[in-house]
Amino acid sequence: MKYVAPGEEEISGNAQQLFDKAQEAEKQGNIGRAIKAYTQLLRKHPKDTLAAPAAYRAAQLLEQGRDYMKSANTYRWLVERYPSSPHFDEAIEAQFRIGEMYLSGKKIKLLGIPVGTSMDRAVEIFAEIVRTAPFGRYTARAQFDIGLARQKQSANDAAIQAYQAVIDKFPNDPIAADAQYQIGYIWYEAARLGTNDQAATQNARTGFEDFLFRYPKSEKAPQARENLQRLHQKSTVDAMKVAKFYDKGKAYRAAVIYYNEVIQEQPGSAASAEAQKRIDQIRAKVGPTALQPAVAVTDLK
Repeated sequence: MKYVAPGEEEISGNAQQLFDKAQEAEKQGNIGRAIKAYTQLLRKHPKDTLAAPAAYRAAQLLEQGRDYMKSANTYRWLVERYPSSPHFDEAIEAQFRIGEMYLSGKKIKLLGIPVGTSMDRAVEIFAEIVRTAPFGRYTARAQFDIGLARQKQSANDAAIQAYQAVIDKFPNDPIAADAQYQIGYIWYEAARLGTNDQAATQNARTGFEDFLFRYPKSEKAPQARENLQRLHQKSTVDAMKVAKFYDKGKAYRAAVIYYNEVIQEQPGSAASAEAQKRIDQIRAKVGPTALQPAVAVTDLK
């Protein structure tokens, strides 16, 4: 006969008996037995009126015991199975709280040993909030946090998609402004870190311009304008570098194209004056015919 430690024996009874046993175990400080009794009630009597409060209390105890993922899953069970429960909103809030904890970087542990990051767990929890409470208090923020988690993972396409969902589904929520800004910022970082993809710079500009058009009074508007100015400067520097590269290789037609781009990006600037001066020098050296169709911007009528 297998030995069973006191308190670990099979818990049985009807819903009320199991609930009472769980309550008694809590009073005695035997939290593990209490969770077991509440869980047994859910399995054996899921349609009983005590099932919803049992689920909520089990989730609370799991959270207090730092078994966060099981707690989140139990809160989710409550909102899915018992949407009329008086604890519905509290269960959503608790899931959001746990998701934010994982978003902050809490490590996932196996036998007490950290085994990985927690962004996927955060996304899983936030996605369930969006699914089960589509018009809830925390839904827009949960959708935004999916974007943050993916951004932390450098999964930028997924992050942009999540932020765009915030804008599309919750355009009047204050978090929509932050989502629009983050879209621009993702592309801004791609451009700033030296990608050769010119689309990154253009997409960053579009993102910040859309942000300023939609949310001109946002507290982030000054930063968006500053970022746009930096993007313009970077484009000018990049175009000048390319122009000088072709110029050095005596590919004058291509060089003039990029010198013209500098003039278009920063009219009236020192860089623009330098570019125009070099265009004039190249034209004098090789003649205007050799540069067709790469004529100077100032010659276009």
